[in-house]
Amino acid sequence: MLNEQKQISKLGQLRDQTFSNEIMLNALSALENLAFYYGYKGKSIFGYYSGYASRNSEKELINAVVLQLEIFRSSHLNYSFVYSNYEFPKNLTKDEIIKFVKEWKKYTPKQIHMFYNEIINYLQGKSNISGISNELERKRKEFGPTSEQDLARVARTAPFVNTHMNKQYDKVKQSYDKTGNYEVTAHLYENQDDDIDMKELNHFDQHFGKQEKQFYQLEKKIETVLYNIIAKMNLKGVDFNSLKNDVELFQNFIIEMNLGENEIIKKVNLYNSYRENIEKNLIGTFDSNLVNFLLQTCEKMIACYSKRNPSSMA
Repeated sequence: MLNEQKQISKLGQLRDQTFSNEIMLNALSALENLAFYYGYKGKSIFGYYSGYASRNSEKELINAVVLQLEIFRSSHLNYSFVYSNYEFPKNLTKDEIIKFVKEWKKYTPKQIHMFYNEIINYLQGKSNISGISNELERKRKEFGPTSEQDLARVARTAPFVNTHMNKQYDKVKQSYDKTGNYEVTAHLYENQDDDIDMKELNHFDQHFGKQEKQFYQLEKKIETVLYNIIAKMNLKGVDFNSLKNDVELFQNFIIEMNLGENEIIKKVNLYNSYRENIEKNLIGTFDSNLVNFLLQTCEKMIACYSKRNPSSMA
């Protein structure tokens, strides 16, 4: 029984080290990318662990650094508390990492140095105090609460993250079952797309982003047509076939969208107002078939939004 507990403990430690090391490598990649933004010309060491913050956006890169450092601080603290000493990948020592970080730091402005000093503190065992806590809080106030769209994006990516974690678990366990050990190594001097899971996630995210853009463009187009009809009190020049096709396309698009409750309520109220205006101002003035078509269009749009969150319409 005692031997079984030791085995489970060792396997658990190997798993914990694998994920904590990966978190550390993500943070290092974020710092490396920030150094590239400020003019660092060296060869990318941690490109495999690079996220998808734009290398042309200082804001995105700094946000990535702050987030990854805060996650690593928590990971480093927890690992060190449970296992006493922090374990590094077999092919990457603490001293090597500190050397890389100090080199990147040379290319950055002084107000950015705090981030590079921060991870050095962690690596030297000082993860109990986070020097970026104030900066993180400032960022939260600057950008406001997490949006429903951001939460939806996290939900969409969760299956990819879970799949990646399960693959890692299996890899560690299979090695441990065969050899009684698992060597945690870092992917150094490799490219971002060499990480198959991240590549798949990025392609999915980009595809959804394009769909989302098309959805909002279509949404705006339909709203504009109806608004102009009501505002001008004129059906001349309205392409009813195009409007019909757009609504049908919209019905397909909205199925894949993640809309917040407030957004849904706002849109339902908008189309209710369109419907009321059409009933009040167009009935008896224009061809009844065209007016009925516009009323049906409003009903279809209301139904589209309501079905995305039925409870909010109760």
